[in-house]
Amino acid sequence: MIDSRVQRVAVGPLTGAPASARTARPGARVAGAVLCTVGLALLCLRSQLAAAVGLEAVAMAFWVWARAAEDAEAQAPRWAWLRRPAAALWLAVAIHAVWPWLSHGRGPVRDGMLAPLRWLEAGAVVWAGLELLAGLPLARPYSDLPGPLLAMRPWLPVMLPAAGFMVLWRQSPHWLGISPVRHTATVLLLVTAVLGALRAFARRQWIASLRWLAISDSALAGVLVATGVVPERSSLLLWLGACGGHALLLMGELRGASPRRGPFITRLWRAASWTTLAALSWPMMIALISGKRGVAWAVSFAIGALPVCLNAWVTVGRMVAAPERRKMVRAGAALKLTRLAPLAVLATGPVALLVAWWGGFEPPWRDSAAALAPAVLGGMAALVARQTQARPVWRALRGMGRGMPAFAGAAFQAVIGIERRLVALVDGLVRAVASPLHDLHTGDAQEYLLFVVGLGVLALVLPLLQ
Repeated sequence: MIDSRVQRVAVGPLTGAPASARTARPGARVAGAVLCTVGLALLCLRSQLAAAVGLEAVAMAFWVWARAAEDAEAQAPRWAWLRRPAAALWLAVAIHAVWPWLSHGRGPVRDGMLAPLRWLEAGAVVWAGLELLAGLPLARPYSDLPGPLLAMRPWLPVMLPAAGFMVLWRQSPHWLGISPVRHTATVLLLVTAVLGALRAFARRQWIASLRWLAISDSALAGVLVATGVVPERSSLLLWLGACGGHALLLMGELRGASPRRGPFITRLWRAASWTTLAALSWPMMIALISGKRGVAWAVSFAIGALPVCLNAWVTVGRMVAAPERRKMVRAGAALKLTRLAPLAVLATGPVALLVAWWGGFEPPWRDSAAALAPAVLGGMAALVARQTQARPVWRALRGMGRGMPAFAGAAFQAVIGIERRLVALVDGLVRAVASPLHDLHTGDAQEYLLFVVGLGVLALVLPLLQ
């Protein structure tokens, strides 16, 4: 009797959750929202220290939400990897704080012994941005999983590629001057864009596809930053139009599929998403194919065209009007915002290209026509397939193409499996090589302090050797 009474007092009558957990969840929700907002705001600053603190705040926000979730045992380990980008950026902050005179221009590295430190700083910044963009094998498939906050779980993963792009864009002076790091980042961003497009094409749910489209858009915008084909402001606007449009679509889907309530608003959102994708892919494709001929041109064009075509197909072909269940639509602020948002997204792409043209972006017409072809053909093929379903030719093509999403999903899983095996192999080799180092000390705290003192002396003496 005593145990049953205690259980009835400690457990809520409706949810079955402990009363202390129910009272802690609203506070955790607000605290996480404040931390995430402050962190994203700090990422918009040019300072490396502010960016590191911002990533720490974002990681802390996900940790707070995960600890307050009903399935905290699964959510907390799932998002623990967010500490790695923050740690990588702290390493870059430490290197730049000790050697602030390191130049970050686009010229060759002429710092003698400090050249590896420049590469290490650039690599740390790129590591932080790529991991948030799902560009590294350690945390690539995070967008398949919803976030830890129950009220916004399907939308929360969109903030991570946004944070990754802001790191690469705002901290570009710290890594664009190192050619090996820049070229490696470009290749990894292209691979990320291809894998994101394949995953978006493979997922049947529109909400899951939107999350992966945001990752692919951010990776394509990261290629613009790495190549420098357009000014910084233009690349930011192009990213805002493409990734921001998909983020708004995802937000609307979670609020009753408001962007698809009616044929007019659906066509408007479809045109806005298609236009921003074409505006983003145009300079990106020009950066890949300009100055190349023959086989190099064909390979570069194919690598860049694949994610663009798939993104256009998914954006245009899968956005269908949702049936309206009300006889009379109630006018309100949400409805007005739903109609104004696609117009703003639609105008972002042309404005960004106008800014790029004003900054000197004038590609030749042949490269421009080739660069626009993937987005145009992908969207047009999706429209034709939707409007001519009754014709025998298109029925046959649709029958042949029913297995393509499964093939795309299998290709994505195969690449992820290969990457994980390579990471496990490298991890095993490092452990095997580093295992004898554990026998060099006894684990005493005083020995660790001597090690820290030695590192401090080395940091003081090394600049004097230049």
